[in-house]
Amino acid sequence: MGHLTGKEYLVDHVVEIAKNICLAVHKAPTITGKTKIETEIIWGDDLLPIIEVLEPIAKAVRYVQWDYETIKSCYEKGESPVIIGIGAKVDRSNLGWNCGACGQPTCKDFNNYAKDLGGGGQLGGPSCNWKILDFAIAADWACASAWQYRVDNRIMGSAAFGLQAFNYLPDCNVKLALALGPPRDMVYYSREEMHRKITYEEEKQDMLHTVPTMFTCFPGPGNPMYKSKNDWWAPPEYMNVEYSEESMDALDTILYEEVPEIIVKHADAVAARYKK
Repeated sequence: MGHLTGKEYLVDHVVEIAKNICLAVHKAPTITGKTKIETEIIWGDDLLPIIEVLEPIAKAVRYVQWDYETIKSCYEKGESPVIIGIGAKVDRSNLGWNCGACGQPTCKDFNNYAKDLGGGGQLGGPSCNWKILDFAIAADWACASAWQYRVDNRIMGSAAFGLQAFNYLPDCNVKLALALGPPRDMVYYSREEMHRKITYEEEKQDMLHTVPTMFTCFPGPGNPMYKSKNDWWAPPEYMNVEYSEESMDALDTILYEEVPEIIVKHADAVAARYKK
């Protein structure tokens, strides 16, 4: 006997589904069988550091703004998304295949090169090509499993930036984030939260600037026209490629001033998780 209303159990149910998805990630049929995949599940108040660190990035990167506004709005409405962090260590090879796909003649040469010249970011590099394929397969299995459970989901590089910034999955050097729920349809695709914050014209300009290839004419003449308006031919407008010092200065300020302040604010609390 008992009684439950939707909002009392839906988030808890999505968390349980997230556990099953993590099982699918670790069950994924990798190519090498030697890539260690790791997962974490984050929801509720533990999302706040990730939401906070995405806020300044959202001011400069439009696709991050879409994810930021969606996750933040859902959280504030009491419909917390659940984020699965998926990571792997792919900057070392224990395969001995010496295939050369990484650009080095042997796995030993690759390991020495990667040790001295390891990169940053959630996809870092250099990477063993076979291990990065294993990681991608695991991420694909996560998404496929989420749809089998009929849970709205989207794999995100934006939320993965938060994972990397706070050093979630500390033993991994590549990371992606799979956002699950809330239990509504097309949360991360129709972007209902964004529709309430921007006008139709603003959204049209967003599309124009973030997926410009969808608005170009045939580029064969060498100076492609841009369908930036309904009567795009009167007069036509053309694409231009140039360096933007203003954009780079704004991004540098965010990445090297605003983001580090937020990381310092939450870093100890996140690190404490891994000391238990």
